[in-house]
Amino acid sequence: MSAESWRHARVADIAATPQTSDPAYWTEWTDEPGYASRWHSVREHFGIGGFGVNACEGATGELLVVPHDEVSFGGQEELYAVVRGRARFVCDGEAVELGPGELLYLSPEVQREGIALETPTTVLMIGGVAGKPYEPDWDPE
Repeated sequence: MSAESWRHARVADIAATPQTSDPAYWTEWTDEPGYASRWHSVREHFGIGGFGVNACEGATGELLVVPHDEVSFGGQEELYAVVRGRARFVCDGEAVELGPGELLYLSPEVQREGIALETPTTVLMIGGVAGKPYEPDWDPE
């Protein structure tokens, strides 16, 4: 198998796309300064076509997952994995705290958001629409 078939990277070394690195892109969901600078466009970095995947890093009190549901974004299911630190997610008004190695699954209609409880905290976000091939809901460039 060639190196074209596999690659590795550190989350911190993966940049956001030009679109998601622009703070104006995020104004619909948050006015938190610096959110765009903590976003990592994992899918685009690796050229993944089968599912969506991003990551966000934050310090205590910073937003990791913007408040949203996935109904209007194609109805994708999401899985959040805390890579390091601790995070509090609010799912339809109910709080759940996760630490390293813990996972949270959300169906599309769940209103969600996530906040870092420790410095640093990193959350990996994986999504896709059940029963459909993956199609990004936005053009990264």
